Amino acid sequence: MIYSVTLNPSIDFIVRVKDFKEGETNRAYADEFYAGGKGIMVSKLLKNVGTDCINLGFLGGFTGKFIELNLDKLNIKHDFIQVEDNTRINVKLKSSKETEINCKGPTVSKEAIDNFLDKISNIKKEDFVILSGSVPVGLGTDFYTTIMEILNKNKINFTLDSSGEAFKKSLEYKPFLVKPNKDEISEFAKKKLESKDEIINFVRKNLLEKAHHVIVSMGGEGALYIAKDYVLFASALKGNLVNSVGAGDSVVAGFVDSMLKGSSVEEAFRFAVACGTATAFSEDIGELKFIEELKNKLIIERM
Repeated sequence: MIYSVTLNPSIDFIVRVKDFKEGETNRAYADEFYAGGKGIMVSKLLKNVGTDCINLGFLGGFTGKFIELNLDKLNIKHDFIQVEDNTRINVKLKSSKETEINCKGPTVSKEAIDNFLDKISNIKKEDFVILSGSVPVGLGTDFYTTIMEILNKNKINFTLDSSGEAFKKSLEYKPFLVKPNKDEISEFAKKKLESKDEIINFVRKNLLEKAHHVIVSMGGEGALYIAKDYVLFASALKGNLVNSVGAGDSVVAGFVDSMLKGSSVEEAFRFAVACGTATAFSEDIGELKFIEELKNKLIIERM
């Protein structure tokens, strides 16, 4: 079983305005509500490709109830810990430019934390855990480390899709996969890495011994899978960018799912990039039919 951990879920409130003007009253021509948070995006992609996943994390209030009902409607499994505060709402304003307002999330009690860590401790060795997203107020910057220590002790494979200090600390526990983007890898390197060669050389010197698999997202340029003896490069497909939310999560979910099903690294990488691209070109998470269509169009260069 795959477990997807979303410590700080959200309702993603999408507001569409034709010509947004700051400081004025703007009329939206459309709006939508989705269950959001990086781990929830992972579980949506997995559901779309026929894989079950159990969501773990914290939910509270009427907003938390909305997320549970939304996941039930999609037949996605969940086992969240309930908290007193409302789950956050993140606003995604789509106009000539895309603007996001991400809220901080609820305060989580010690009792809720202990109950959550009990669930983590009960995950079995043959299971897989995908950790992703921000951390709610009060849990502290080391909470992911606490989770990874439990997973490492119980010999459970995991991936952490995060940045900054959490990404750096995850490398101490040899995650199955890390997927930094170009900016995140530059932040980790403490210098700007622009070219593919710079990124490849840095990853080989600093990451390959610390993670089983490394994918670097290059945005509009494509994506790299970097191994010791070879590199796979997927050129970005041309299309209309509709949805930047969830594309990276879809790459992580697609790669993990494909590898767990016995695919080769190249097949898994191709599928992962197709998943991310399908989501980027869709209103919500990419559907399997569209993913398969894009997968056949991708050109993977072995370097």
